[in-house]
Amino acid sequence: MKIKISNKAKKFIQDRKIKDVTFILKELDVAGCCVGIAKEIEPIYKAPKDASGYRYIQADGYHVFISRRIKIIGPLTLTTEGFWKLKRLYLDGTTVPI
Repeated sequence: MKIKISNKAKKFIQDRKIKDVTFILKELDVAGCCVGIAKEIEPIYKAPKDASGYRYIQADGYHVFISRRIKIIGPLTLTTEGFWKLKRLYLDGTTVPI
């Protein structure tokens, strides 16, 4: 499995001295909503304690862990999303399972 890292993501990683990034599937209970549970993919800037539930990719000297619960739908690209202080890494080519 390969992953491309965008120039913006490389700058983000270098500026924050990130070596490892873990993408987890976060489930949020939405009380009072017809949806029930909202799901999102969240980046955490450290390696997981137990990597057995993750796919592992090394790219450009960085370690990327992707939860096996996250659905991969296409070529993977590590990029950024958000603005200013709310900016974070984003994993393009994935989606939450239904």
